[in-house]
Amino acid sequence: MDADDEWWKTHLAYRPDHAKFRNGPPTNLEQHDVMFRKAHVTGESVAILGEQEARDDMEGAILLDDDGEATKKTTLGKRKVGAGEKEKESPFYKAYNTALSNLVSRVDAQSSCAKDDSIPTMKNFLAMVRKCGVTKGTAIMFTTSKLAVKREYRELLAAFETCEGRLDYLRRTHNERNK
Repeated sequence: MDADDEWWKTHLAYRPDHAKFRNGPPTNLEQHDVMFRKAHVTGESVAILGEQEARDDMEGAILLDDDGEATKKTTLGKRKVGAGEKEKESPFYKAYNTALSNLVSRVDAQSSCAKDDSIPTMKNFLAMVRKCGVTKGTAIMFTTSKLAVKREYRELLAAFETCEGRLDYLRRTHNERNK
């Protein structure tokens, strides 16, 4: 991590275990990027052996403290979840909390957008190709049904304006796959 000595001095006072990152990232950072690129951790399915479950009315409750910062006040067994007062004073914690709030607001904005309905479902896709002259039980229908599984093929064929264009593409794809 690239930071000046003053930042490291302040940060390591709160997180001495992070000293190992002062001279560079972990050696296997690229492998971690590949492994976890699409991973999104929410903590919803976390279970700790021997710990009691949180009460249903408090599970996942995020409350705002006096400063307006989000904190999780749930207690699992005897263990408290959430940052302590010492950690809240850390500049690292403040920067992390700001970044997390920005990320959450972006995800909320994206999830509230309407779903793209222009791509046909598999059922609608197969009905569309039957209208174009592809008959049930034929080799080209078999190839077409394999294409229907992938969203990008359904989107591509829906983009063709005519049945002739769709049928031509399906025939060419069938011939290419069965050489």
